[in-house]
Parts: sequence; C-alpha cells; structure tokens
Amino acid sequence: MKLRVSKQRISTTMLISMTDVIFLLLLFLLIASNFVSQTGLPIKLPGSSTAVRQSYQTLLITYYNDGRLYFMDKPIEIKELETVLQQKYQNPEQVVRIAVEKQVPVQKLINLMDIVRNSGYERIFVATTVLEKK
Repeated sequence: MKLRVSKQRISTTMLISMTDVIFLLLLFLLIASNFVSQTGLPIKLPGSSTAVRQSYQTLLITYYNDGRLYFMDKPIEIKELETVLQQKYQNPEQVVRIAVEKQVPVQKLINLMDIVRNSGYERIFVATTVLEKK
C-alpha cells in the first residue's frame, strides 16, 4: 500500500529570528537616542541659532510672563531676589542663568540682570533653545 506524502509546505514564522531583529532595533534606538534632561520648571524659551549648551552648575532664575519668579525652582518675590543672591554669592566666577518666557518684555529681563549684577555676579547667561540652522 502506497502512502500519500503531502508536498505542501507548512509556513512557519521564525519567532526567534523576529525577536533578534526586534532586539537589534531596540538596541540601535537606545544607542542612537540622546538622553538630555533639562532640570527646572517648564518654560517656553526663546530660540537662538548660536546658542551653546552649558553643562556646569549654575544658579537658575526663572521668570514667567505672568510675573511669577523662581530661584533654583523655588518661588520668590522680586524684592527678595537680591538678598538671596548675595547670600548665595561664593565667587565672582559663579554663573547665573536667567530663563524668561518668550513673551516677557525685554525691560523686565534687563531689570533682572541689573539685580543679579548688583548682587556681585559678573557671569550672567540668558537661557535659550537651540534653533536648527537652515
């Protein structure tokens, strides 16, 4: 008696190969990702095409369009800022970074910079976001 042998191929998914591909894609994405975290409060910064990323410790002043002011992520009154800055003063090379929202008038930024200078700080930076060059 002759047995019939089926010549149909059974399609099987190579699950092991698919897992290898997914693992390699995940590994590639992890390596290619840029893990940069910016500490501080959420704020819409103005942009600059010549901005440089800073990686050292700075004193941070954040000013919002609605008048809220923060020093090192803690709310503060503008009248108290100069006193607090003078208490934190350690050396003339200490950097103060001022982050203001886009809509804040320039005069308010200049007033903040004057307060910082009157407290003894010379190195003042205005925080911006990096714009893509076209």
